[in-house]
Amino acid sequence: MHVHPRSNSDSLGKAPHSALTPIEAEGFHAFADAFALDGQWVIFLSIAGHKDAVKAIRATLLTNHWVNVGIHEVCLLPSTKYGTSVKALPSGIVHTAIFIKNDLGQAETHYTLTARQDFTEADLYFTALIKHSAVPVHSGWKTWLHKRAVQGNEVETLTAHGIHGIKISLDDTSLAEDIATALKKGKLKTVFDNASLLPFSKKSSRI
Repeated sequence: MHVHPRSNSDSLGKAPHSALTPIEAEGFHAFADAFALDGQWVIFLSIAGHKDAVKAIRATLLTNHWVNVGIHEVCLLPSTKYGTSVKALPSGIVHTAIFIKNDLGQAETHYTLTARQDFTEADLYFTALIKHSAVPVHSGWKTWLHKRAVQGNEVETLTAHGIHGIKISLDDTSLAEDIATALKKGKLKTVFDNASLLPFSKKSSRI
């Protein structure tokens, strides 16, 4: 999973101050300041509260049990690697983040998140292509690339609070063929030698 951090002047989500969402698991209560969900599955979850409650909720999730986050009942994706970070504050409040590591055993599926307010879904999709696709892409193609992905049902907006994110399904062969066709029709500015699109390797360059 690729996450864009916010700058010092940024705030989570689209509002200057995101409301906290209550979290409950087995009688323990805390709050989430940000989360991203793929249906019922946790992609990212930021939790804050009393250390015992946060520890219990974190353990509940990591042992593949269900947790209530606001109106959502959620769990971790089965057979998927997650990372965690924990920070104790002087006040006694503990903050922890649980996040998917994008190692799904399915090379075609990836998640990209951001807390930046100025990032559009097209920006996120282009970022994901740069990170995960072997096909050479150009920033000037960003709008076309995103429109193509939406029309092909290759990008989905995640249910999120405090951040926003997308799930993408990559098919490099189809992507390269569509780019080559668009270049031939003049729909895209030629910035690469067409022959470099197919075949391609994971070491292909991006501009």
